[in-house]
Amino acid sequence: MATLREKFGQRIKELRKKQSLTQEKLAELAKIDYSYLNLIEAGKRNPSLKRIAKLARVLKVSISELFNFK
Repeated sequence: MATLREKFGQRIKELRKKQSLTQEKLAELAKIDYSYLNLIEAGKRNPSLKRIAKLARVLKVSISELFNFK
């Protein structure tokens, strides 16, 4: 069973790909390090609320949408 971190990372990856963004571009737009975004998507890091808000803003979704695991 996937952990919350893994589900969240997969959701970020899914939304990023829907917008045809590379990890590098999303990281640049969200002003976070590319390697850190890679770890978030891999489910190996817990991003702060501030970073979650930045990712939601850049991906043009609500924060709750980031946690909408289908």
